[in-house]
Amino acid sequence: MQFSSGPNYNPMDMEYHSREFHGGSRDKPTLEKPIMPINELGITVVEKDPITGGGFIQNVDAAIRMGASKMQLVFNQSSQQAIGGRPKAYGKEVRENIRELARANEVAIEGVEMPTSSMSNLSGFDPQRFNISEQKRQTDLQEVKDAIKFLGDVAGGGGVDIWSQEFTRNIVDADWNMKGKHAGKFEAYETEDNFATEYLVDKRTGQVMQEVRHSSDIYEPVYDEAKEENWGKDRDEKDVLIKKGDWLDIDGKWIDPLDKEQLLHRVPKWDDTNKKFVTRPVDWKEIVKRTSDFNERYSKQVGSVLDPGEYAFRLQLENKWIQARGHSLFYTTRYNNEIKQRNALKDALSYYEKLEATMSPEEVDKIMMEDSSLKQTTGGQFIPTAYKRPTEIIKESIEQAEHHLKHVHEASAASDAQADEVLRSMEEVVSLKKFAKDKAIDSYSDAGIFALDEEKHNKNVTRTIHVGPEIGWPTGYGGHPDEFIELIQESRKKMVKKLVKDRGYSKSEAKDVAEKHLKGCFDTSHLGMWLNHFKKEHPQETEEHRLKRFNNWYMEMVDKMQGAGVIGSVQAVDSASGAHGHLPPGQGIFPVVEAVDLLKSKGFTGFVVSEGHEEEQFGRGRILLQTWRAFGADITDSYFAPGAQTRWSDVAESYFGHANPPPYIVGQYRPSDDWVFWSGVPLE
Repeated sequence: MQFSSGPNYNPMDMEYHSREFHGGSRDKPTLEKPIMPINELGITVVEKDPITGGGFIQNVDAAIRMGASKMQLVFNQSSQQAIGGRPKAYGKEVRENIRELARANEVAIEGVEMPTSSMSNLSGFDPQRFNISEQKRQTDLQEVKDAIKFLGDVAGGGGVDIWSQEFTRNIVDADWNMKGKHAGKFEAYETEDNFATEYLVDKRTGQVMQEVRHSSDIYEPVYDEAKEENWGKDRDEKDVLIKKGDWLDIDGKWIDPLDKEQLLHRVPKWDDTNKKFVTRPVDWKEIVKRTSDFNERYSKQVGSVLDPGEYAFRLQLENKWIQARGHSLFYTTRYNNEIKQRNALKDALSYYEKLEATMSPEEVDKIMMEDSSLKQTTGGQFIPTAYKRPTEIIKESIEQAEHHLKHVHEASAASDAQADEVLRSMEEVVSLKKFAKDKAIDSYSDAGIFALDEEKHNKNVTRTIHVGPEIGWPTGYGGHPDEFIELIQESRKKMVKKLVKDRGYSKSEAKDVAEKHLKGCFDTSHLGMWLNHFKKEHPQETEEHRLKRFNNWYMEMVDKMQGAGVIGSVQAVDSASGAHGHLPPGQGIFPVVEAVDLLKSKGFTGFVVSEGHEEEQFGRGRILLQTWRAFGADITDSYFAPGAQTRWSDVAESYFGHANPPPYIVGQYRPSDDWVFWSGVPLE
């Protein structure tokens, strides 16, 4: 790039830089090829500038004056505001004005970012209420659709990205941290494995209803088990291979662990010394091992693969189910006999009623019987003997029998109802990971289809609209590159299914469409936040060596994401540590420039914007100027003496160093006042 050249430069600038040449010819500027041309490096432009208070129109205009040729608009207003923010706040004329402002200055609005203050996922996960809210999911999805329409109107296409923290999950036992080349290299904190928490959610309500903590053991009764593998019989007398550790009934027959009623035939071990049944604790490592064994043997029969949190939850519920069924069985032990006795008493009552009706009072007195019910109480021997008619005694016996049956009915039925509810919970309660991931995938696929429709029907759209997650923080699903890839690829698969089923697309056509309209945003600083969770190789490892190893992993992940074809845009931003930062590229410790260079070398064609606004307090324009500098853009000043070259500091501390760029142009380049924008924004 060449500053201070051309006959009309000096009147434009706020300071005069011309110098006299003292003989000789001017050397041509030596320009090395930059990593990215200046006109391909953009910046983020916020909806509401916290310093100046300017809105989109003013901030876009300021970015143009700064020299930006590409920009990403960032919504940052509260969703609760009735006035002044988000897509709903911009009508037809304002949208047209933004569009014309960009067109007149030949700059490109490449995309929009949804507000991180209120939208961190499309799964419906509500971190405040800690549940999966279908209402929140639909509300957020609708706002994304509104943003797609807004982008189509003002930019004619581009990308919509949503900061992805789809749901809470652990780091220590995440799939990508349990296997593969980098297994075990990350943790949320040093003792996470001991204190991590698994969350279960009720699919019917979305409510997170149970926590399973790695630090809390689950107690269970100890049952008779097979001591070794051998062939035997099941409870239906069929031959079955009994494996070591399988449960056996009192006759040594195999018990099917998937048949809940058969679990009641397990034989608990009796501690004769303490006069109690034996129990034992099951720790988290045992839960993980049992889950793996269970999935290996029964996942096909169950129709799903359990994760350790689900297995632990089922173990707890099985104990509750057995307790409820045990109560029911206890109450119903003599139920049939008591029904027979009650019916027999009714028959006897009928007989004696007829008999007493044919007898005189004197004859009735002769058949009166002793009421033994009082004698059966404590101290009954001191109560005088009472005599009653047979019908009176039978009626009292029937009444007692019916009271007992009522108790059995209520207590046993309630226990059975509780047992059934436990069984239903075992079917309806799943891990938060599975449930929320499915919801997120469904939402992104719907958003991709809406982007497809908007591209077809919006007359302002001239290029592809894509939508997808922005790689999030390490604290939630969507923050790791593997999760970022999985979320986009699975959303594409879901979109393909919907297009084939509902729109009549062929599978290959739907696949191409899904890949165009579902892409993510790679925030380079978010990937750098994993440094805070990157384990040392050994206690004596230096921070410099750890950072070097981490940056190698960083570049490997960038290559992996590009190879998966899921990156649609890049927010190039650096940080001085593993904390979330917004420094311009090159001002921190991460290989941001190298990452973008790698992407470009592997065929990346999306847009790149600088989000390094944190240093704007030290000089307006650093967000862009330092990005140009980091990516190797060269500058020269043909007014300097031969061989001399302008330094970046010469530019930074002159034109770009001023808080306000020149508000006017002069001479023949000044437009007439015959036509201006309705907003009054100057044409330049």
